[in-house]
Amino acid sequence: MKPYYPDAIDPHRPWIKDARDNPHDMKWGQVLFNPLGSSPKLHFSRAWTFMFMGRLLLFIVPVFGVFVASLAGADLSGLWKPVEALVLPIPELLLPFFAFTIVTELTSWVVHVRRFNEAHKSPIWAMIVLLPLMLGLVGFFLGAQGGIKKYEQMHAPKPAVTADAAAPEGTAAPAEAKPQPQQRQRRRPGPPPSERDMAASSGFGFAIMLWAPLSFLAMLWSLLFVARIPNGGVGKFRTGSDIAQGEEPLPPAYAAG
Repeated sequence: MKPYYPDAIDPHRPWIKDARDNPHDMKWGQVLFNPLGSSPKLHFSRAWTFMFMGRLLLFIVPVFGVFVASLAGADLSGLWKPVEALVLPIPELLLPFFAFTIVTELTSWVVHVRRFNEAHKSPIWAMIVLLPLMLGLVGFFLGAQGGIKKYEQMHAPKPAVTADAAAPEGTAAPAEAKPQPQQRQRRRPGPPPSERDMAASSGFGFAIMLWAPLSFLAMLWSLLFVARIPNGGVGKFRTGSDIAQGEEPLPPAYAAG
């Protein structure tokens, strides 16, 4: 297809006016894995979109596919069983999503560092995107400790209560205690959970409660602040790349110099 604007920086994307945002100059390996370099805003936005859409598709597509197949009568319950080789109780169905999420937590930090380097701002701010992961690990540790305590309470030996000890002081013990009907406890099918299973399950649940909302807040921060920092740190915070390099509206401090 012949482009309408052959003289543009990118003929197929004529709205790009800043040469620093040329998508043909973007090297994905450098942008995702080299924190010592720098990236203009459009390269940052493309990398961030790739990571976000990858997480979204790796979660929605398998879950929706299994849901539809289950409605059609297929027995895919085995895909929801945790993988025994891992410490965390990750279902086999979501294992690609989990692996991609862990990798992109680190690559997200890299692309944020590069964005702050290009804008001449402190790259320490990029640590914000690692806070959900770090607090999630803390939550997993605390939740696992709670699961271990719960397991110990469930399996702790209960002291035997005799009839004499159970009777109030000054009263005679009953001659024969009537058997009380036992209440049926609901248990999930299969063997009872082990100490490791309860610790991992409790830790994973608490970690998700911390990680999910913090990741959402970090996403808003990336979209509303980091992605709108002007190239070179000069000009107004805005979206897009529709202003050519050298045509940015400079603050009075720059104009006076």
